Amino acid sequence: MIDDYQESMELMNKMKNCLPIPAYPSKKFVSLLKQRNIELKTNQRLEIIDVHYFGDEGGISCTLKFPFKTEENYVISLTHLRPMSNHPLAKDLRKYQIHRIRNLVQQ
Repeated sequence: MIDDYQESMELMNKMKNCLPIPAYPSKKFVSLLKQRNIELKTNQRLEIIDVHYFGDEGGISCTLKFPFKTEENYVISLTHLRPMSNHPLAKDLRKYQIHRIRNLVQQ
């Protein structure tokens, strides 16, 4: 089991109550977008505008709003985002990310 389901649901509910949540893209996410001809930098602020749980396999994922118009909506794993350090949920989000990544590596 990768996620603790109850903890994930609690975090997701906290996130929903704080939307939109500012975050920055990871280098890997920027690289994936570049393959789709979308130019984004790791220091460009995104907004998490919705959250979803895709089970143990997908974890908590976020619908994003970009600082520019996009033709498609993007939903990405929370592990590919860097929440702003001054956000009230920053510690909880980072804890989830670290826990999930460690468990994925061990699988």
